[in-house]
Amino acid sequence: MKEVDLEELIKRSKERATQLLIETENCAYSPFVALLEALNIKASPELIATSIGFAGGLSGSGHLCGALWASIAATSIYMKRRIDEEKGGKQNEPFIAYHIELHNKVTDIYRQFVNAFGSPNCRDLNPRFDLISPEQRKKCTVIVRKSVEITLRSLLGGGK
Repeated sequence: MKEVDLEELIKRSKERATQLLIETENCAYSPFVALLEALNIKASPELIATSIGFAGGLSGSGHLCGALWASIAATSIYMKRRIDEEKGGKQNEPFIAYHIELHNKVTDIYRQFVNAFGSPNCRDLNPRFDLISPEQRKKCTVIVRKSVEITLRSLLGGGK
């Protein structure tokens, strides 16, 4: 993908994720939908619904950030499709070996997210599980937008 096209896709996808975050207040659903759209992944309503419960680090429990979950889930779907296309869908090797590129890409995205925010966990990024204050809404918006950017750059731009 050309750099100009990638930059435009990232910009549009971040705006879409922000719009969805404002509408839903769900930090997992909004980047997941925006990423699926950007990656041209058609998903059933049921698949999209899987994202809803991951907001707040698994329904407010403070574990893995919902935006990071969305990045990992969208990456897994995208990479699985790409691997199957490249290998003709024939898994002639152990499961892990067949999917090693997927695992490596997820590891890369995870590390970039942690480097950007200091933790993968919602309880560290939003310690009071505050969804009301303008300060925390702004912070969660930044996290959602950055997770979309990290994912698209890693998948489509060589991980820069």
